[in-house]
Amino acid sequence: MAAYIDKLEGQTECLGYVVMAPKYGETKKNNLQLAYNLAANGLKVLRFDHTNHVGESEGQMLRYTLPGAVEDILGAYDYLERHHGILQAGLVASSLAGRMAIRATSLDKRINHLTCLVGVVNIQQTLAIVYQEDVVTNYLDGKRWGINDVLGFEIDFENFAAAMIESNLYSYSGTCEDLAAIHVPVSLLSAENDPWVNVEEARHAMSLTPQGDFHKIQNAMHEVRENPEAAQKTFLKITSICLEKSTGRKIQDHQLLAPDKKNLLEQNKVERQRLKASNNETQTEIDFWSQYLAKYKYFQNVDVYQEYINIVGQLLGDFRPGEILLDAGCGNGMFGIWTIRNLLGKEKVIFDPPLIYSGLDLTHEGILEAAKNHNKLSGDLAKSQKLADKGISFIYGSVDFNKASDTSKSLGSPVISYAANTFDKICCSLLISYLEDPSELVRQLFRVLKPGGKLVLSSMKPYCDLSDMYRSYAEKNLSAQSEQDIESGRNLLTAAGKIKFKEELGIYKFYSTEELSELLIDCGFIKLKALSSFGNQANIILAEK
Repeated sequence: MAAYIDKLEGQTECLGYVVMAPKYGETKKNNLQLAYNLAANGLKVLRFDHTNHVGESEGQMLRYTLPGAVEDILGAYDYLERHHGILQAGLVASSLAGRMAIRATSLDKRINHLTCLVGVVNIQQTLAIVYQEDVVTNYLDGKRWGINDVLGFEIDFENFAAAMIESNLYSYSGTCEDLAAIHVPVSLLSAENDPWVNVEEARHAMSLTPQGDFHKIQNAMHEVRENPEAAQKTFLKITSICLEKSTGRKIQDHQLLAPDKKNLLEQNKVERQRLKASNNETQTEIDFWSQYLAKYKYFQNVDVYQEYINIVGQLLGDFRPGEILLDAGCGNGMFGIWTIRNLLGKEKVIFDPPLIYSGLDLTHEGILEAAKNHNKLSGDLAKSQKLADKGISFIYGSVDFNKASDTSKSLGSPVISYAANTFDKICCSLLISYLEDPSELVRQLFRVLKPGGKLVLSSMKPYCDLSDMYRSYAEKNLSAQSEQDIESGRNLLTAAGKIKFKEELGIYKFYSTEELSELLIDCGFIKLKALSSFGNQANIILAEK
């Protein structure tokens, strides 16, 4: 197993050791910020990557199992005992890893306290929410999946399910039995708005362990870092818990020390480079996005997405005849669909000259889908308005936005070749996170926008969490959904898992409102207005030239 031990530079006194287990689909790097909080206050922290999992440890993700993850946790304690003479240490685990941590603590007396953050206590129920079917019951009834994608990672699902059921790591009763067998302090911090975990069920489970302690994290989702304020309070709480259990002394939040930001950023950079080097992904960006856009259709039926796209359109304002609109990163053409539907909802509109829509995207598949969607709807528009033509003209182009300012005309290096001051309005929806240098594109958008023209730029926010959106839609529409609809929702979660992992690799970056604003101002935009939408998971900025 690959691991790091985090400690203060020049530290002579150690207040105790803590082992940190990574979440499913994440690596030791994801635990870096919390680990540095613990280390800043005198604890030494062992972070490791699971075997048969993403990260630097040996094995293939295909072979991942829950009992194997339990063995990895116990292996971390073997290492501390053999190489550092440490006979007892605390344990911190999050999400699905929390369940394996509970099992490990019930088996090994070297674990002297356990803290679970948004710990899953009923895996069967959580999987049923995620996949909209009772995976465990269906497996016991004979259903088999073979190699299956689980939240962005292919695993041998038949082997995974068999091992999970045989070890009784899947059931709530199994969790309760393990907790009842633990005789050291256990703290469980559950998020108030966690769609994957029943908070009251988690609270009840904690009442079964002799030294159980339950905490509800206010205004938090399963991805606690989605809310920076909640995350900071949670990290402080976990730090004080670990210090108290290690030293026997109560520590107040105001007494805690913050980690050195420079050292934290430097270590984050080192581990990101190591993670990139160990990543064996061979899929190209074009191939990834071609597959992703097919799954993205699911969003069209989600209330919070409709709210989001309405806000984008309203910020750009009413369309006037002859205006030229650029949809940079049009994907399947969803903003173009909104534009046409918006015009359909109006009374008689005179299109002389017609509105011109230009959609640019990386993938040919996305452009073809956009053109098909737009052609049908614009035909409906012409009929409803009794127009001789469709009243709106469409232009499409395939563009590698990572080469936005490339002036070459060589094949394979397409460019944004529009003249300066061409467009009245520009929509750049949820694109810049996936670019190597987003400022390059934003400068080009500034160039082609007319003076006084409007740009709407958006990004998913850092550590965004789409879980509640997915569950709400699935539960609301379950009776009306086809198997294809359910599969589309699962596919979306799969794509989201891959995007999240690419964010950790540093390939993608999600932006805060402040970061978006700074980017736009640096490129010359003025009159900025910021909003949040998409279930509060996306940041939107309106700007002018």
